[in-house]
Amino acid sequence: MQGLEPDYITEMVFARMPTPEEREELALPAGEPVMILRRETYTAEGAIVEYARGVHAASRFSWSYTFHIPD
Repeated sequence: MQGLEPDYITEMVFARMPTPEEREELALPAGEPVMILRRETYTAEGAIVEYARGVHAASRFSWSYTFHIPD
Protein backbone atom coordinates (compact mmCIF):
# COMPACT_ATOMS: atom_id res chain seq x y z
CA MET A 1 0.00 0.00 0.00
CA GLN A 2 1.41 3.38 -1.00
CA GLY A 3 -0.98 5.74 0.71
CA LEU A 4 -4.60 6.68 1.10
CA GLU A 5 -6.88 5.88 -1.82
CA PRO A 6 -9.07 8.78 -3.01
CA ASP A 7 -12.77 8.00 -3.23
CA TYR A 8 -14.63 11.28 -3.82
CA ILE A 9 -14.00 14.95 -4.51
CA THR A 10 -15.90 18.04 -3.44
CA GLU A 11 -15.35 21.22 -5.46
CA MET A 12 -16.65 24.71 -4.84
CA VAL A 13 -16.42 27.58 -7.31
CA PHE A 14 -17.35 31.13 -6.34
CA ALA A 15 -16.54 34.76 -7.14
CA ARG A 16 -15.43 37.56 -4.85
CA MET A 17 -13.53 40.80 -5.04
CA PRO A 18 -9.74 40.35 -4.83
CA THR A 19 -7.51 41.32 -1.96
CA PRO A 20 -4.98 44.09 -2.69
CA GLU A 21 -2.24 41.44 -2.95
CA GLU A 22 -4.26 39.33 -5.40
CA ARG A 23 -5.06 42.42 -7.50
CA GLU A 24 -1.35 43.19 -7.77
CA GLU A 25 -0.20 39.60 -8.37
CA LEU A 26 -2.81 38.99 -11.09
CA ALA A 27 -2.46 42.49 -12.62
CA LEU A 28 -6.21 43.04 -12.38
CA PRO A 29 -7.95 46.21 -13.52
CA ALA A 30 -10.05 48.04 -10.93
CA GLY A 31 -13.38 46.36 -10.25
CA GLU A 32 -12.55 42.92 -11.66
CA PRO A 33 -13.53 40.01 -9.41
CA VAL A 34 -11.60 36.79 -8.93
CA MET A 35 -12.89 33.23 -9.19
CA ILE A 36 -11.99 30.85 -6.40
CA LEU A 37 -11.82 27.12 -7.09
CA ARG A 38 -11.56 24.97 -3.97
CA ARG A 39 -11.13 21.20 -4.19
CA GLU A 40 -11.09 18.64 -1.38
CA THR A 41 -10.39 14.95 -2.04
CA TYR A 42 -11.40 12.30 0.50
CA THR A 43 -11.04 8.59 1.14
CA ALA A 44 -14.15 6.41 1.46
CA GLU A 45 -13.77 6.77 5.25
CA GLY A 46 -13.84 10.58 5.02
CA ALA A 47 -10.13 11.32 5.56
CA ILE A 48 -8.96 14.29 3.51
CA VAL A 49 -6.04 13.44 1.20
CA GLU A 50 -5.84 16.63 -0.87
CA TYR A 51 -6.81 20.26 -0.52
CA ALA A 52 -6.32 22.76 -3.35
CA ARG A 53 -7.34 26.39 -3.76
CA GLY A 54 -6.89 28.45 -6.90
CA VAL A 55 -7.43 32.20 -7.27
CA HIS A 56 -8.06 33.28 -10.87
CA ALA A 57 -8.93 36.50 -12.69
CA ALA A 58 -12.62 36.16 -13.60
CA SER A 59 -12.08 37.41 -17.16
CA ARG A 60 -9.45 34.70 -17.78
CA PHE A 61 -11.13 31.76 -16.08
CA SER A 62 -13.44 29.03 -17.33
CA TRP A 63 -14.19 25.52 -16.18
CA SER A 64 -15.55 22.35 -17.70
CA TYR A 65 -16.42 18.99 -16.20
CA THR A 66 -16.77 15.51 -17.64
CA PHE A 67 -18.38 12.80 -15.53
CA HIS A 68 -18.73 9.09 -16.17
CA ILE A 69 -22.14 7.85 -15.13
CA PRO A 70 -21.87 4.61 -13.10
CA ASP A 71 -23.87 1.54 -14.05
